[in-house]
Amino acid sequence: HSKERGAMDISRLKEDGFVRIDYPEALRKRVRLVMKSWQRFCLLKEEEKRMLSGGDRIRDFGYMHRNDSGANADNKELFHLNERDVRDLSELSKKISDSRARMFIRSSARLIEEISPFIFAFADGVEKMYGVQNFAHAVHTSTAEWTFRFLHYFPGETLAHPHVDRGGFTMHLYETHGGGEYFDFTRTWHTWPVSEKETIIFPSMGLQYESRGELRALWHQVLGQRSTKNIHRFALVAFIDFAQAYRFDDSKRRLQDFPVGFNYEISYEDFQKLFVPRV
Repeated sequence: HSKERGAMDISRLKEDGFVRIDYPEALRKRVRLVMKSWQRFCLLKEEEKRMLSGGDRIRDFGYMHRNDSGANADNKELFHLNERDVRDLSELSKKISDSRARMFIRSSARLIEEISPFIFAFADGVEKMYGVQNFAHAVHTSTAEWTFRFLHYFPGETLAHPHVDRGGFTMHLYETHGGGEYFDFTRTWHTWPVSEKETIIFPSMGLQYESRGELRALWHQVLGQRSTKNIHRFALVAFIDFAQAYRFDDSKRRLQDFPVGFNYEISYEDFQKLFVPRV
């Protein structure tokens, strides 16, 4: 039973910064199929892909191509999909003559159902072990807030600069090539334990806030390897958001402007000052 749901040990989350999960074959197979569908979608013409877009960075809806400038620029295309947007995206995809768009949305829509047992087990374990009040209920009732991020990194030296996620917590689901690293609490970079058989869940800024600093948001990056300097890399993560009274205030400073690991030693009083009421 645990093999199908994914066995996980919550007890070292505070020390390690992430939880390892056995990756059952049923979920792995579903994710592989979805990723093939995403790779086919990426072959469409740019104007076709942009038809499945919210048209702005605020909402982060559907398809985006980010080729930013500056020291921390990443060149990648990505797609954000959540339960609320599936119907709209499905309707939009019908306007694209190429069936690969429809197939991608249809294939992705079942993912929420497939990963729910892992997300709920993590939330239940965190509430019980670390005393994060009402956390399990908040996560169990938030499936509409979960966002799947499909990524296509174009060839390059560094594929994703060091960053920390702003939402609740993140489940890593797939990568075609290695290169993913995490920054541990002794301030050292390590290859993260993601493979065909195992994956991870790690806290983001929202969970650090809700746990009163007990569980720290984990910094991570994706380095280009010899194999990815000339090869395209594809990945999939799930951002698990839940109802929170406060959110990270990005009106003054962006998270990427903070030093790597800034949140590891910060007091909870100072950390709180980075958040504002969610309107």
